[in-house]
Amino acid sequence: MSGYFGVVRLDGKRVDEDLIARIAERLAFRGPHGTQTWSGSDVGGCFTLMRTGSASQLQQQPLVLGERLFLWGDVRLDAQADLRSNLAEPSLTRPLGETSEELLLLAWNRWGERALDYLIGDFSFGLWDARERRLACARDLIGTRPLYYAHLGDVLYFGNTLGVFLGAPEVSTTLDELFIADFLTQGFCDEPDRTAFRDVKRLPSGHILNFSSDGIQVRRFRKLPVEEPIHFAKEDDYIQQYLELLREAVRDRLPQGPASLYLSGGLDSASVCAIAAEIAGTAGAREKLRAFTLGWQPVFDDPEPKFAGLTATHLGLPHELLTSGELVAFEGANSQGWALPEPSEAYFYLRHKRQVEKIASFSNVVLGGDGGDDVLSDQSWPYLVQLWRKGDWKKLLYDFGGYFWSHRQFPPLGAGLRDNFVRTFRPRDRFEGYPRWLNPTFEAKLRIRERWCQSSSRPADEHPLHPSAYRALHDGLWASAVEMEDAGWIGAPLEMRAPLLDLRVLRYLLRLPTLPWCVRKELSRRAMKTRLPDAVIHRPKTPLLHDPLGHSSLPSGWPERLGDSGTESLERFVNWQKWCETLREPEGSLSWHSLRPISLLLWLKAVEFRMGFK
Repeated sequence: MSGYFGVVRLDGKRVDEDLIARIAERLAFRGPHGTQTWSGSDVGGCFTLMRTGSASQLQQQPLVLGERLFLWGDVRLDAQADLRSNLAEPSLTRPLGETSEELLLLAWNRWGERALDYLIGDFSFGLWDARERRLACARDLIGTRPLYYAHLGDVLYFGNTLGVFLGAPEVSTTLDELFIADFLTQGFCDEPDRTAFRDVKRLPSGHILNFSSDGIQVRRFRKLPVEEPIHFAKEDDYIQQYLELLREAVRDRLPQGPASLYLSGGLDSASVCAIAAEIAGTAGAREKLRAFTLGWQPVFDDPEPKFAGLTATHLGLPHELLTSGELVAFEGANSQGWALPEPSEAYFYLRHKRQVEKIASFSNVVLGGDGGDDVLSDQSWPYLVQLWRKGDWKKLLYDFGGYFWSHRQFPPLGAGLRDNFVRTFRPRDRFEGYPRWLNPTFEAKLRIRERWCQSSSRPADEHPLHPSAYRALHDGLWASAVEMEDAGWIGAPLEMRAPLLDLRVLRYLLRLPTLPWCVRKELSRRAMKTRLPDAVIHRPKTPLLHDPLGHSSLPSGWPERLGDSGTESLERFVNWQKWCETLREPEGSLSWHSLRPISLLLWLKAVEFRMGFK
């Protein structure tokens, strides 16, 4: 993903050209193929290019239309033929845009903010309207491209790389204590607009930001529609429609040059690989594909590479298994290669970074299978409830009875009935898993215990058939997941694309009757029946058999060496002595939650070294 950064000043001061140049230097890792800086009196920015092999990739930014609209961003639009068709009209004399950015700018010039209704794809961008003196920033519905901003009175900074914001003199390095509290207690922040820094915010996925002399406004611009279920006369029609949409999603994401493919031992990534191989094979370009499997061998027995190898052989794809020997948590944490933008549970960050760099050496684009579990899951309870409420007994008996007849088992309900039954007789301790090593002053100040007990604020169940999936697609879950695959996190020029998170595919899946298509990935299994090995088609959903932390170690001398090197910056959040006592307990050793203070400590030290804290 190319890097971009911009600033709009409405305070009468001129944009600092030296600042823009310094930011561009810090963004160079994102764009090894070129750097541009530009500044006017009240607006400026920089752009670093990462070529992805697309036929029509914009090489320079800002893109300017009529000396009025100025665009910086990371934009990849799907269904471009449809967008061009919507834009076409007899009075349009100039040729239509060849790149995603040009199409976006033309659409904005015609429809204004309503252009967002026509955009499908992965994007985050800032667009300055010089005539209206208004900045608009937007991020796609899934959040595949990050966007951060810092609003400081009459000044607004925006960009897609969190770490560079601290280079702006007005942006404070003061931490967002609620973000830190959420990280220490649950490993992530409940509020999608927060970052680790008080002055820097995330633009939530599917939202638009407007900034002008009237102030700043952030609002949601898109949600997936709740539509009536699809009913085809023939079962094969369900499969063919899915395959057609999946082909479009994969085709739109494949670059013209080499493309890497994530390949696990499961069905989702294998499906993407199968369609990519089919498309490349038709074009006589299968040699441009290469599959990569991230394995845990020889640390522990991992069956994923075996199934991935079966798929690669079946599809005729070159295949590489990326693994490593000894597994050490926080390996290389004191080196320059360890550069996390925020504290996280990425305890094997350097190992993953080496694997990603290997993939990026073949292609700057990798396609993955993220998103396949959302709708095609083991949840038929909402469908049963809907039929019951409608009194549609014939349909209820036909669908549930038909599933039982063909599968010789009742479909999984996914309603949590067993857990609720158990809790009736054995109530769960509401503080189970709550850390005992928080600094009491910090804990009391933010009322962290009360925050822990409150249920996470989540949207209502708006979808009658797929409420959990619909909620997950709108609450920022995927945005936080894919952000950790962004170049700003992994520190390597690699762009991850997820065809199964394509809006066209998602809209179709959300309209599917739950039975039989959405239970245990029935649709995927039937669609891939002749495309993948039987062993992969019939393999049940299989979680990772071992916890990597159970097979790892800490660097020699930890945590004593960490304590000796100074924990002052951490102790405002964590009682270090209490944490050390907890770590010595057998049940606390090397668990994901018990290592969060180390992750925070190392991150604080890195930030202090680079910037100095206020």
